[in-house]
Amino acid sequence: MNSSLDRLMPVLTPLGVVVGLLLGNRIEAWGALTPYLFAALTFVGGLGISARQFTTVIKRPKALAVFVLGSIILMPLVGWLFATLAFPSNAEIRTGIILLTAIPTAITGYIWSSIHRGNEPLSLTIILIGTLLAPLTTPLIVRVLAGSTVDIDSGGMMVSLLTMVVIPTALGSFINTASRGRVSKAITPSLKPFSKLALFLIVIINTARVSEQLMANLSASYIGIALTSLVLAVSSYPLSAGLARLFRFERSEAVSLTFSISMRNISAALVLAIQYFSPTAALPVIFGIVFQQSTAALMASLMFGSTSSSPILKEQIS
Repeated sequence: MNSSLDRLMPVLTPLGVVVGLLLGNRIEAWGALTPYLFAALTFVGGLGISARQFTTVIKRPKALAVFVLGSIILMPLVGWLFATLAFPSNAEIRTGIILLTAIPTAITGYIWSSIHRGNEPLSLTIILIGTLLAPLTTPLIVRVLAGSTVDIDSGGMMVSLLTMVVIPTALGSFINTASRGRVSKAITPSLKPFSKLALFLIVIINTARVSEQLMANLSASYIGIALTSLVLAVSSYPLSAGLARLFRFERSEAVSLTFSISMRNISAALVLAIQYFSPTAALPVIFGIVFQQSTAALMASLMFGSTSSSPILKEQIS
């Protein structure tokens, strides 16, 4: 079942957006479930991370430094540039685009990295570090780049990220490390399909919560927002691969860095956008959900091929 859901990921999340728009306020009461579903999802992801993997990677900090450069500095600046050029007079849309690039790396990036033979310990360690930093970096990036044009509850965002992302991930990692992987091996295969379905429900519920406002304000401007989200998603891959090439990483590390920098925990961004900003600010995030998995599939095929050989990143990045 899990492998089937993995293959459906490029379709599953956009389908969740459509279902959420159709259901609308009929499931408004389900909104209270979102933090718990998200915590469960990140807990399952944390079960795959061990302290041993972390200490192995941390001894070679170059890749982690490049990840921070690409994920926390470069991509938010690119998002800010796109947002400023495309929507100079719409602070809410700009904030949504910035939030899209400020959120931590996606656990699904590890899945794509594994498919294309990336460095799995590096991918998992990056997820852990990005997750631990998120309560500080995400509110800070949004506040600095969005400026004083919007009201930002940085403290609330920090608490939400701690409870939904950091604590469940750390708990999962602790259980995996303390049990020497036995608990993870025993329960993760059963929990992984649940985590995919939890993601599907999160997208449905949060899209439904803003569907009435979005449909009431439906206009041609949505096309520009969608195109900006798509261009941002596509451009992140050559930019992150370019960083890997610049710093001369071997292929497996380059693959991991590319997906880790390019793919974001957009479900968390959607929860934050709805909780702390207007429905309009959620629009770029919703379009990001629509495009992220299909863009990953397309760019991975173009850049890394369908097997371990890559037309762009060869055995050695040079």
